[in-house]
This record gives sequence, structure tokens and C-alpha cells, in this order.
Amino acid sequence: MACKLVTTIGVTSLSLLGAFAPLSISFNNSHAFLPLTIGNGDARADETQAYVPPGGRSAPQRTQGSGARGCTNSIPVTLNLLAPGDHIARTTLAHPTFLWNVSGATSAPMIFTLTAPGSQEPIFQKQLKADKAGIVQLEVPQTSTPLAVGQQYRWTVALVCNQKRPSQNINARAWIERVASTPELTQKLATANNERDRASIYTKSGVWYDGIAILNQLQAKNPQDKQAVDSFVSLLKQVGLNKVISSTPTN
Repeated sequence: MACKLVTTIGVTSLSLLGAFAPLSISFNNSHAFLPLTIGNGDARADETQAYVPPGGRSAPQRTQGSGARGCTNSIPVTLNLLAPGDHIARTTLAHPTFLWNVSGATSAPMIFTLTAPGSQEPIFQKQLKADKAGIVQLEVPQTSTPLAVGQQYRWTVALVCNQKRPSQNINARAWIERVASTPELTQKLATANNERDRASIYTKSGVWYDGIAILNQLQAKNPQDKQAVDSFVSLLKQVGLNKVISSTPTN
């Protein structure tokens, strides 16, 4: 049985810069709901797409956001950030891509915020529509302050259900750390056969955000690519994000 995760809203511009080039993701307005239909597939057999968490794992760093009917007037809405829940995941990018799932459509504004620890001013903040259920992909624009190597940042997504009563809002939070690409990682990426291999190299090197973003792009571009879909599902299951698969509308 297929799970319909994402609905297109016509604001996406996607491109692959050659078969072996780094994945280029560009969006009008820096975000999009991406077209994707996935099934449970045989992700257990996809041993090539393993995620190896970095050493020194910390306490749980992801929170799930869920709310009552006040946000939809019909059914509860849940926010699931696509990040591991038991440690701070990594990126090598100065302007990374973030993914999260919205379980249902709502007219409530959705606000993404990226903040450095100890700072009151966000590095980047954007208001989006949440009028469709599915996975949202947002790339921090190049004009924003770049993430510093060795620094951890908090990112949050909020559905503003009631501006006068913040306690009724739906909030989810996770962390990200930028790390430098090692010579070994750089060499492996340079010899990758395709983008799926690049994603695997990232995730096996403990670089969650870069790997999952590549796979999300690949399966959104071609939902019939079973390998890309199974790899994406496998990564979600490895970090306990089964609900993202099971809670979405089905065809």
C-alpha cells in the first residue's frame, strides 16, 4: 500500500548538475512541498543506506509537535522533524536543507526558525503555508548568515494556531551541528558513482542532514525509483521516524 506523503504546490525548481555532481536544490521562496509517493517497500533489505551516528551521542534533541483540533477544526495535526531524536545530527553545509512532515492541512501559519545558542535574533526565519499534508523541504538561502563549523544551532517549526494563546500552538524542535568535511569524506564523495551513493557516503559518515536531503530530492524527482524510495524509508526507520510513513494519507 502506497503512502502519499507530499503534494506539489507549484513553487519548486529542481535540478541535478550532472550524474556525478553535487546535488543542487533551488526553490522559489526557498521551500516546497515535494511530489512523492512511497510505500513501505523492502527498506530492511537496503543495507547500503545505513546511518552511522557520530560518536559522543548526546541526550534526545528532537521534540515532536502535536496539537488538538483548534488548529484544523477537524483533526489533530502533528509536526515531525526529519532528524534523529537521540543526538544532534550533522551537516557539512553552510546553508543546509531542513525537512519535516506535516500530518494534515491547516490554515494556521507555519513558521520555521533557525537560531544560534544564546542569541535572541534568529539567523533565518520564514513563514510558510501548511495548507497541504506532506513533507516540507526548506533550504536556508545563501544570503543568510552561514553556519559556523563546530557550532550547534536550534531549529524549530511552529504552527501558530492561536496568536493570543501561544500554549495552543504546535511546536517541534531539533538541533543541527555543522562540521568540516574530512579529507576522507571529500575523497569518497569525489569518486561516488551517483547521487544515491553520495547520500550513502554522507550517512555512513554520520552526516545526516546532507544525506537525507539528497535522497528526498531523488525520490521526489522520480517516485518510481524504488532504490531511492527504499533508501529514504530505511533512514527514517533507523532513527525512529516510522510515524512519518504510517501517519500520512494513502492512495
